[in-house]
Amino acid sequence: MSRHPPHHLDVTGTFCPLPILLAAREMRKLQTGDLLEIVGDDPGILEDMPVWCERAGNRLVEMVEEEGGVVRSLVEKGTVAPKR
Repeated sequence: MSRHPPHHLDVTGTFCPLPILLAAREMRKLQTGDLLEIVGDDPGILEDMPVWCERAGNRLVEMVEEEGGVVRSLVEKGTVAPKR
C-alpha cells in the first residue's frame, strides 16, 4: 500500500454514472498502490463502487456511509485489469 496520503475526489452532487466515471478518470492519473478517497452522496455508489473496483482491478480498502447520506470510499489502485 502507498505511504503517501490519499488523493481526494469529491463527487458530491453527481449521480450515476458520473461518480464512477470521474473516479476512473482520476485513477488513470495515479500510480499502482496509490490511494484515492472518493466522497459522494449518490446512494448508487454503495453498489457501483465495489463492482467498478473489481472490474477495474482496484482494491476497495474501505467504504463508510456517514450521516447525511455521504459515502466515503478509499480505493487502492491496482495493476491494469486484463482485457476480456
